Amino acid sequence: MLTDKYPVQWTGRQAVIALPEHINVSNAGPIREELLSVINRGAGALIADLTATISCDHAGADALVRAYHRAVISGTELRMVVTAQIVRRVLSLNGLDRLVSIYPSLEAATAARAPATIVPVAATRPAGPAAAITPAVVGKLVDALQDGVALTGGDGTLALVNLRLEEMFGYEHAELIGRPVESLIPGDLQAAHRGHRAAYARAPTVRPMGAGARLVALRKDGTTFPAEISLSPVATATGTFTLTVIRDVTQARRLADLADLALVAVTAKQARLGRELLDSITTGLYHVGLSLQAAADLPHDAATKGIAEALGHLDDTIREIRNNAFTARGQETYPAPRNGAG
Repeated sequence: MLTDKYPVQWTGRQAVIALPEHINVSNAGPIREELLSVINRGAGALIADLTATISCDHAGADALVRAYHRAVISGTELRMVVTAQIVRRVLSLNGLDRLVSIYPSLEAATAARAPATIVPVAATRPAGPAAAITPAVVGKLVDALQDGVALTGGDGTLALVNLRLEEMFGYEHAELIGRPVESLIPGDLQAAHRGHRAAYARAPTVRPMGAGARLVALRKDGTTFPAEISLSPVATATGTFTLTVIRDVTQARRLADLADLALVAVTAKQARLGRELLDSITTGLYHVGLSLQAAADLPHDAATKGIAEALGHLDDTIREIRNNAFTARGQETYPAPRNGAG
């Protein structure tokens, strides 16, 4: 046992192991063995205290991953206390931040509520497909979502983001963890956003996608894009977080703009056709009036012929009106009867 080098404190079935300032290839093996030993001794909850740890390499992270795997099999809840941002980033690169609860202080990790009954996972997990649903699988499901997902603390710091959000904003894996959520919006909007965030924190509610105003999002390279978000409060043992789902609506905005342009074009065309029809009707009725006026002064036979011609012009005008009306409804046009029969 290596408890003198890595002190372990027991409180009931909860164990706290203090890890050193540097975790690397030189001590990763003994640390792994000590963690496994505590788990094998029946710890219900194991807290790996990395408060003093300021560096951790891949070998150190791998030791913690192996401890997590053994904890899952044994039914032990593994928690971690991490204060150094660079250590958290290394753990994130190995996916531990999506598998294990990470706390900012030992007090918070100790106060976190453990499951009422802790029994080996193998004894409680049902057979079949449900047995494969582990925290790692849940993390992969979140990464598979087509919308960006972010979890922020009460101070607006990004605690978790999925792969889609990183791709959407142009960041490398785990590069956003620890940054303020305002880094995802343009600088001239950040002060107002902090005010909105504070107001939301005072009265957190579920806000569905598209319920609020459209936002402008800022990529790492300085370009912007239109976005819609949904907000949901998430209560945990260490406080309330905000789950934000972010959707890039660039394509939807383009389609909406094209639809608006098409509507404007159709409206303008209809207005032009309406003016042309009005001019044609006015001209046609003017000629009908002239023909009838001229026929009134002619002998009977000539007057009859003139009236017939006037009625023919009137029929043409009626046909044009009908054809325009039915064309607007998407129906076929038809010739109007001549000589006043229509």
